[in-house]
Order: sequence, then C-alpha cells, then structure tokens
Amino acid sequence: MPCASSSVNQWSVGQGKTRKLQQVLVVTSALLLGLVTQASTLAEGDSAPSASVPSCQLTVQDTHGTALGGAMVTYALDQARRVTRFTPSSGSIILDKQACLPHTTITVRYPGYAATSLTSDASGAPSVARLSAHPNPLVQVTSDQWLSLLPEGDDKREFIVNCGTCHEISHDRVMLNGQPRSADDWLAAITAMRAMDVYEVIPPDFDDKRIAQWLAAHLTNDRISTLAPSKPTDPDTLAALEITEYELPTAMSLPHDLVIGPDQHIWITAFLNDALWVLDPETGHIKTLEVDSRPTINAQPRALEFDPAGTLWLVNGGTESVLRVNPNTGDYTEIPVGMYAHSIDIGPDGRVWVNDYFSASERLAVIDPSDLSVTIVPVPPANRPHSEGLPLPYGLQVDSVGRVYSTQLAANTLVSHHSQTGDNALFIMPQANSGPRRPGLDNKDGLWIPEFNTGYVTHFDPLTSTFKRVSLGNSALGLYDVEVNQRTNDVWASAALASGLVRYEPATQRTLHVPLPTEPAYTRHLAVDEATGDIWSAYSSLPPADPKAVRIRIRSTP
Repeated sequence: MPCASSSVNQWSVGQGKTRKLQQVLVVTSALLLGLVTQASTLAEGDSAPSASVPSCQLTVQDTHGTALGGAMVTYALDQARRVTRFTPSSGSIILDKQACLPHTTITVRYPGYAATSLTSDASGAPSVARLSAHPNPLVQVTSDQWLSLLPEGDDKREFIVNCGTCHEISHDRVMLNGQPRSADDWLAAITAMRAMDVYEVIPPDFDDKRIAQWLAAHLTNDRISTLAPSKPTDPDTLAALEITEYELPTAMSLPHDLVIGPDQHIWITAFLNDALWVLDPETGHIKTLEVDSRPTINAQPRALEFDPAGTLWLVNGGTESVLRVNPNTGDYTEIPVGMYAHSIDIGPDGRVWVNDYFSASERLAVIDPSDLSVTIVPVPPANRPHSEGLPLPYGLQVDSVGRVYSTQLAANTLVSHHSQTGDNALFIMPQANSGPRRPGLDNKDGLWIPEFNTGYVTHFDPLTSTFKRVSLGNSALGLYDVEVNQRTNDVWASAALASGLVRYEPATQRTLHVPLPTEPAYTRHLAVDEATGDIWSAYSSLPPADPKAVRIRIRSTP
C-alpha cells in the first residue's frame, strides 16, 4: 500500500540533512585519492544586450598568428548562465550582441594553450585573442586519454567499470605530488573506495593489489610524457553549436538525472539533497522541491519520468520507493516497491516500470497507476557467481509494444520482458565485460546500448534479436547514457570519461565529439528536447566536482 500523500515545501531542503551530507562528503573527498576540486568563477556581464549593440567578430590565433579552429569562446549571460561557442576552422567567430557589450569578459580556451580573458571596452569587444602554450598541458588531458595508456583487455575493462563508474580518472587522480602514483598509492586509493562501497558494487574477485601494481606499471613518467590534450577534429561542425551551462544551487548535491517537463522546464534530481530542482532555461532560475522530509534518511532521488498526463514519477533508491509527484503543487505519494530501483520508464499502457539495482537475482517491479499496486516480475537470471559480485541491473526502457528492456552492467547481459505476453529472454552482450549502461530507443523500437568499458554503442534489433556494434572512439570514453532524437534518429551518448558528448548519425554513419567547457564534465543522463533538438545533461562526478546543468543547442547559423 502507498504511504499517504505528503505536503511539500517547494522552496527549501532540510538544512540539517544537507549539512550532514556535506560533512560526510568533505571527509570522503579528502580520503578518496587526495583530490582537491576547483570551483569555476563566472565573469559578470550586463543583464541584457542593447538593441543598438552590433554583433562583433573575434579571431583566435596562437602567438605565431596561426588560426585556432575549435577554440572555446565563453562569456556570462548573468551570474547563473554561461555561454560557450566554438570558432570555425578559420579561427574567426561572429559573436552575439550579448558578448559585444562594453565591459563583458570573454574567456578563450584551446587544448594545449593557456586560457586568456579579454574584456571589451566602451568601443566594443576585442577583435583578436592570441593564446600562448600552457605551462602544464597535462592538467587539460581528459580521463579517456589518461586511460588510453593502459593496455586493452579484461584488466582495463574491469578497472574502468569499477573505478570510473562514478567519477573521472584524470590528472589529479593519476598524479600525486607531481609524480605518478606508486603501486602502494594506488592500493591505498582502491582500499579507500572499498571502505565507502556500502552496497558492495566492487566485486570480491577484483584483485586490489594486482590492479594497483598493474596501474603503476603502465601509468609511468615515460608513458605520461606522450600525452597531449586532444584537439577538436571537426571545428566547422562544432561552430554550429552553442553550449549553455547553468549554475546549480548546492555544490555537494550530485545532480543525477534530468528530464524535460511539459512546461519546458528542466527537472533535475539532487541525489544527495533529497530534492528536485526545477530549472527555467530562459532565466536560469531554479525552484527546489523536497522529495523526502525525514531528516535522518538520504532518500537518494535518481531516475524520473513524466507520463503523458503530465504526472511526474520519481525513484527514491535509498527508501526503496517510487514517488508520484504533482508537478504543480509538489505534493507526492510515496509507493514502496521493496527494492533499490535504479531506472524508471512508462509503458504504452501507462504502467510504471523499475528495475532492482542491488539484488542478487534480477527482477523488475511494475506499478499500476490506477490503484498504485505493485507487482514484482522475475526475469531470467545471469547466474553470476558470488565471487564476481552483483549483476547490477542498470538501464531500463519500454518500447512502443510493451517490451521492457533492462541492461545488467556487471553481468554484461540484456533482459527482455514482454509486458503483454509475459515472454522473457536473456541476451549476452557481444563483447565480454562491455559494461552496458543506459540504453535509448529509436523511433523504430531499435535499442541503442552504450558500452561503458569499450567505446562502442551497440544496436539491438528486436525483430531479429541481433546486435550490431559501432565504435564511437577510444575504449575509455565512458559511454554512460544514450538518448535518441525521435525526429532524426540521431544517437546522442554521454561520454563521462571524456568530459563530452558524442553524436552518431546512423543514416550517414558520421560521428561528432562535442567537448564540454568544464573539466571534469562527468555526464550521467541525457534528455533530448524533440521540439528544439536541444540536448540536456548535468555534471555529476562523485566525489562532487563542479555540478552544473548543461544545454547543447544546434544554432540555425554558425
């Protein structure tokens, strides 16, 4: 039976709970790898452009006068929003009126070069930005490049899925006091992670000592000296994109999932704050809704989905419940489901499906929205040995005819349950230990599965029950989530370990890598706005780095 509906304070989160979580995370961050995170500083611009201010041109070059195509040009709209665009291959970009206002600060960045900031004077924006070589370019190298130093094989895939599943592994995690970590340093870091792994996600057969020695043997000064920040490969396509980053209310928050609401606002789960954030993209204003009122419990809100009637359904993993939320009032009904649910989706018949993240036996739960009754649905088990740890059911999708798909991250399997016929099937992924995470459906019910450990996205055809793998880049991209634009069938994947996104166009087989302006930009979940083509995500590293919401927009003209 569901709990009684609870009235929600729409504007604040319990401060006692927030402070407690912040204290825990400060200690956690200090223990875990000795990481020090750095908050970004936004330059303030005027609040609105004057109609009389013309557009202006900026050319980005190195000190020798060579054009730098693909350079990031960033300016603040206000204290809550920051816009980034890319220079085309010519190095020259026509900036919007907002960036051309007097006293606007523009920051220009390019891989391998030190960032430079320019402030326009009363006569307008500067016309040329010249960048000098960065004194320590290794700090700009993303995790996927660091991990490219490791040899391909089972050890690399095991390390990525167990040690890169929540955070990046870049400069400050590899280097310690200016030198690569020793085997003892790596072992201490892995031991610290195990101590915090309350759900025992890291399997018993993960050999801490051997992996630590393997890391130290391959992440050496000689090998690290071969690294350099990756240059943009398609600056003219990037020049058609506009990226807007939105500041979020609390640093220690872990923005986990997001969805685009019927009101075109962006609904974001604040995992560590038991809250929903409702972002207005046009102003950057954020409203906070509390989704658990118990001060001593961390409800851990994560996945969420709107049904066709506009009701919001939300997973609270920590309380093993699903909430039915009235988005107009913030009132919610708590529905116990008897499992730590990971993902959520709504079938064509309106029923709400979730999967059990931490169970030793794979299973689903389905909620009937008419009476909020819950039914547990067993699915074929992967029969994973105890020594290999939990199967970790992860992504969940329901297609147009009611087929329910669940990926098993650790078991390397895909489960299919037909909600209309009751038929079940278990499929083994074509690549061993590929780390299938959060899949997306195209408009023909094809399932696109991101392989976190390999750099491939895999298409599953439900009519033939066959897989087809497509490489999106190097094996350590950390492909976390896939969302498919239903109008174009373009496949978007979050590359969590590359601080970017990847777009794959099945019709042309073209791939575009989109670097994000913040490092690290550990993206977990994506949302596609079908009306505009905009792509949304959030930076969700744990331990927390610099949490932001981010929108990628394709401009009509570069």
